[in-house]
Amino acid sequence: MLPQPTEYRFLRTSEQLDRFVPDWRRLWERDRTASPFQSPDWLVPWWRQFGSDELCSVVVEHRGEVVGFLPFYVYRDTTKQRRQLLPLGVGTTDYLDGVFAPGCETEEIFRAVKALRREVEHDEFCVTQLPGHSRLLAAFKQKSGCRDLGSGEKQPFVSQSEGCSRMPAATMAQLPQKIRRNAMYYRNRAQRCGKLELVQADGSNWEEIFAELRRLHRERWQERGEEGVLVDERVVQWHSEAIPLLLQAGLLRLMALTLNHEVIAVLYSLVDGEREERTQYFYITAYSPKHAELRPGTLLIAYAVEHAAQEGVATIDMLRGNEGYKEIWHMDKAPTWCVSQLKSSPLESQAEETAA
Repeated sequence: MLPQPTEYRFLRTSEQLDRFVPDWRRLWERDRTASPFQSPDWLVPWWRQFGSDELCSVVVEHRGEVVGFLPFYVYRDTTKQRRQLLPLGVGTTDYLDGVFAPGCETEEIFRAVKALRREVEHDEFCVTQLPGHSRLLAAFKQKSGCRDLGSGEKQPFVSQSEGCSRMPAATMAQLPQKIRRNAMYYRNRAQRCGKLELVQADGSNWEEIFAELRRLHRERWQERGEEGVLVDERVVQWHSEAIPLLLQAGLLRLMALTLNHEVIAVLYSLVDGEREERTQYFYITAYSPKHAELRPGTLLIAYAVEHAAQEGVATIDMLRGNEGYKEIWHMDKAPTWCVSQLKSSPLESQAEETAA
């Protein structure tokens, strides 16, 4: 028997979401597996830029205590004429998930999803980029009798999403010999040109460093005849709101590599809160094309990886993508997972409730 009473409360408006933020933050701090990508400091600014009028997030409560949260909304896919139930942050966030207190049971998580799907008009439920340790993923695997998509039935199914590249954090001396020699060679070359320095963003300089990230990112993509994500004003506004919140929460590591005080590379990264095994997530990097011969991207990553190791970070996660430099750093792929389910007919929904 589940502890009683367990209640499932819906947040339907941006105002309700804003009022929930203090409880959300406390819950996130209790969830020892939640990444910064599940924090309100990341997702609320995202919602303000990319959200719709159809917020439908579920709060799980035990006698008034918040023990779980599923941040979802309805996205109307006009090309497919389909209403999709998606998690906040989808498309621009490498790890998606709910947030749960240690005492929140698998059964309760699964029932929260069922309440969401029962109460909200939609055609498809889909959550991708779930980490392997996700309790939401575990709830589907344990409770829903997942089958392959090829079965032809409207059952939830699990498939692999795009994996993320990970490596241990290490000082320069601990790096594999080939990488260490390469980084030291270009560091020495750069230092012969002047003063090389790693500058970390704080409350006084984050706007300047973020502006440099946008400039370098734009220049790099223009060389390819493309624009890049940081020319989208909504993306810029999202990060402009999120960065000071993340900085205040201690989750931001925005770093600039400078040569004679000129920015030649920038890293936008997030880091886990206080826990035993912390991970730093390298979200966006950009470097100066005119300094390409000094390999500023390689230098920046080497400095940032060393800085993370010195800070006690255990793992570097360079997230999605198959960029060539990730192979150079001997990274392992960590799989992520997707759960999707088509909307059942009324008779099927009734049968599911009877079975539960």
